Amino acid sequence: MAARAVGALLVCLAAQPAFAATRLVYWSMWNEAEPQAKALKTIIGRYEKANPGVTFQVVWNGRQNQTKVRGAIAAGSQIDLVDQDADQIAAGLVREGQAFPLNALFDGKAPGDAAPLRTILMPGTAELFAKDGKFYQAPYIYNTVNFWYNKEALTQIGAAVPQSWEDLLLMCQKAQAKKLDGLAIESNVASYNALYFSYLLERLQGSGAISKILDDKSGAAWADPAVLAAAGMERELWDKKCISADARGFQYPQGQQTIAMGETVAELVGSWLPTELADSAGKDFAWGSFPFPTVKGGAGKSTDLQAALLSFVVLKNSKNTTQAIDFLKFVLSEASQKTIAEAGNVGVTRQGVKWPGALASAYLQASKATALTPLVGGMQTKLPDFYATIFEPLHNQMFLGQITPESFVKTLQAKTREYWNAHAAGQPIAQNQRSAAK
Repeated sequence: MAARAVGALLVCLAAQPAFAATRLVYWSMWNEAEPQAKALKTIIGRYEKANPGVTFQVVWNGRQNQTKVRGAIAAGSQIDLVDQDADQIAAGLVREGQAFPLNALFDGKAPGDAAPLRTILMPGTAELFAKDGKFYQAPYIYNTVNFWYNKEALTQIGAAVPQSWEDLLLMCQKAQAKKLDGLAIESNVASYNALYFSYLLERLQGSGAISKILDDKSGAAWADPAVLAAAGMERELWDKKCISADARGFQYPQGQQTIAMGETVAELVGSWLPTELADSAGKDFAWGSFPFPTVKGGAGKSTDLQAALLSFVVLKNSKNTTQAIDFLKFVLSEASQKTIAEAGNVGVTRQGVKWPGALASAYLQASKATALTPLVGGMQTKLPDFYATIFEPLHNQMFLGQITPESFVKTLQAKTREYWNAHAAGQPIAQNQRSAAK
C-alpha cells in the first residue's frame, strides 16, 4: 500500500517543472544512525529523484542542533533548513527573528492533496506556534503527552482507565492492594515532573492557564487559589502512595524501567516512552495511554492536550526559500509521513496516517484534541529562562517534598517579581538550552 502511494506521488511530481540547480543545506537534530534520520534520508532521496535540479547537504548534529546552528549563523554560514523540538525553536530561532514565515506552506497543498495543508494536519498543530498571524514552523513529528500504562497491569489490579482525578487515585489504591505502584517518576527529570502541575492547572482553569499567569509581571497571579490547589493535588499523589517513596531517589531511566518490569502501572510522559522501553519491555508488551484526567469543577477538558512536536524551520537568510518550502510540502505529504511513522516508529502530524501499534491510542487522542498547548503549558516557550532557572528547580523541590505547596507558591510570587525587576534593570539571565531525547 505504502509502495503504491510513493509510486503515485513520484509520478505526480515528475509532471512538475524542475527547479534550477539548487543545493539545500539542512542541519538536523537527529544522529545519522537513528531511525528518524534514516526515514528522512529516504524522503530526501525520493525528493531529489523527483526534482533532479535539487541536491541536499545534510549535517546530522544531534540534540544540540539549534545551539550549533546559532554559532554557524553568527559565523555567516548559509543554512536553509533546521529541525528541532518545536518548543525549543519557538523560544530560540523564532524568538530571535531567524525564521522565515511559512504561510505559503500551510496555504499550499502537499503533492497529491486537494486541500491546503493547514486543513490536513492534526488539530491545532499548524497553529500551535503561530505568531502574529504568521507560521514559522512546519511540525512533522507528533509526541503526545499523557499517561502511558501497561494494559496487563491495569487488568491485573481490576481498574478501569481513569477518566477523573478520583479515578486516578482509585487506580493507585487498587495497585497497592496488588503490591504494585500506581505511578512512576524520575526524581531528576524535573521537566517530566512539572507536567503534573501544568496539566492540573489547565484542568482546573482551562487550556492556556499557564500563559495567562506568566503575563502578570507582578507575581500576583501565582496567588490564585488554583495554583495552590494544583500543587496540593500533586502532594496528594505521594500522601496516598500513588508514587513509591523510593522514587524520590530514582535517576532516569530507573523509574520508567519499573513499568517495563511490571512493577508500576503508568507514567506521565511523552509518547517516546514505548520506543525508549522497547528492548526492556519486549515486543509483546501491551501498551496503552490515556489523557490527563479531568478535575471536578474544573474548566479544562480531557481532550485539551499538551503536545511535544518536532518541527522544521526555514532560516530567513536562506537563498532558497521557495525550494525549501516545496521540500517541506513533500515531507508533509501522505507518503512521506507514512515513511516517518513506520521507519521512525513515531507519531506524525498528518491526519489519517496510521501511527505505530503501541501509539494507536495516542493517535485517537491527538485526532480529537480540542486545544493544544506546548510542554508544561508553554512555559518553556514563553519564558524559557524563567522556567529553567526558577520554576523547574523550585517545582521539583515541592514535588519531591522538600518544600511545602504554600512555600512553593509564595516563593514563585517573590521570584517572579525579582525576575522582572532584573529584566527592567538590564541584568542578563541565562537562556534555557534544554536538550530533548525523543
